[in-house]
Amino acid sequence: MKTSIMALVLGMWSCLAWAQQSPSSFQPNRPVTLIVPYGAGGGTDQVARLFAQKLGELWRQPVVVENRAGADGAIGSAFVAKAPADGHTLMLSVASIAINPHVFAKLPFDTLTQFTPITTLALPVVVMVATPALQFKDGRAFIEAARAAPGKYTYASTDTSTRMYSERLRAAQNLDMVHVPYKSSAQWMADIAAGVVDSGFASATSARPFLIDRRVQVLGVASPKRSNLAPDVPTFTEQGIPGLDGKSWYGLFGPGKVPPAIVKAIHEDVLRVMNMPDVRDKMDTLGVDPGGEAPADFAKRFLADYAEYGEMIKRLKIPQQ
Repeated sequence: MKTSIMALVLGMWSCLAWAQQSPSSFQPNRPVTLIVPYGAGGGTDQVARLFAQKLGELWRQPVVVENRAGADGAIGSAFVAKAPADGHTLMLSVASIAINPHVFAKLPFDTLTQFTPITTLALPVVVMVATPALQFKDGRAFIEAARAAPGKYTYASTDTSTRMYSERLRAAQNLDMVHVPYKSSAQWMADIAAGVVDSGFASATSARPFLIDRRVQVLGVASPKRSNLAPDVPTFTEQGIPGLDGKSWYGLFGPGKVPPAIVKAIHEDVLRVMNMPDVRDKMDTLGVDPGGEAPADFAKRFLADYAEYGEMIKRLKIPQQ
């Protein structure tokens, strides 16, 4: 049943492809709200504010970033799901939006029908960080220590997307660790630096201020390539630890049933902003690669992640909340 629903939704989203030949028609007549369903200061927030400024200049209307954190992004997502589908309310989310339906027994929205995928703004590199007091030289050393002391070490996360990296590591390496949830990556990064929690996975963008000041230790890169913010730190694959390479994204969504012409117009303007030299420079500084997928392609990615994470959560036996 779920497969047929997903096929129907994909077919509905695929109709956006015709919009490639349609004229742009998105002309906001009032301020646009860009919801970040996580706390201020994290990677999603930083990228949202970069694009909000530039899109506001293009649209000649303010693009106001609002942080609505809580419940692994569900609070902010619920706000967007109920908003008018006219392009004036958008959301920048991570893959948690595709994971949460499999983790939470009940959500105040239908993930597959109440959101419209528009495009990816950025593709972050994910790193594993640990408190410097532990003095682990790499990911392998952390694994050996955690395996030798069941229940001793903690791992933090702000959303189910970053949490899944720790869950995969825990399951693959047979580790007994304690999960500590946070509302923002800035909060738990500060606690990592202070030694309140031991480890966690985050985008290099979220970790950037702590990497620059060396307030946290980077144990490995959970992405196909190294981060320009920590070029000397090898990927987990390079360390001989398979199964952690992921392709994370910061995705732009609207409420369900945003008209294809509006989706097309927003996507075109995102590409225009993304190709600005100063924006490219800032994205490089933040440690993210540019996104910009066509709406239909991002919809396919979103549905593929939805299915993949659902299977992964069953395999890892993560209980519903």
